[in-house]
Amino acid sequence: MDDTLADRARAKERAYVPPPVNGDFYKIADLLDPKERAVVKRVRDFMETKVEPVITKYWVKDAFPFELLPAVKELGIGGVAMKGYGCAGGSLALMGFIQMEVARVDPSFSTFLGVHNGLAMGSIYIDGSEEQKHSPDPVGKNRHCADFVIAVV
Repeated sequence: MDDTLADRARAKERAYVPPPVNGDFYKIADLLDPKERAVVKRVRDFMETKVEPVITKYWVKDAFPFELLPAVKELGIGGVAMKGYGCAGGSLALMGFIQMEVARVDPSFSTFLGVHNGLAMGSIYIDGSEEQKHSPDPVGKNRHCADFVIAVV
């Protein structure tokens, strides 16, 4: 009888499929509209299929996967939560969920995205002149990687 119970327990263990990872304990994602939830899903898929398989190699080399930036541009998340000027738009909640999905796979990629969208693009969006906002490389088009340098003297 013990063998039968053990066999059943092993079979049950093999058949178990854990639920998908979900850190949204309070169901905040329900605040997003279906279009925004689709953006979050697209970002999650990108991070799991494009970034996760290669990022450890970059961490070891103390480098950044710049060759992934054209694919990031294709995600269309440049200037999320900013309106006009070629920006992606969307809610602040969407911006938070995008950052969460990116950071879930790689915090350095999340930092890069936050600096690019927030510090660099956000500074132009909030305080830039109309000429800067409508320049040949407008704020939301992501044709170039925005740089932000903090100098410590």
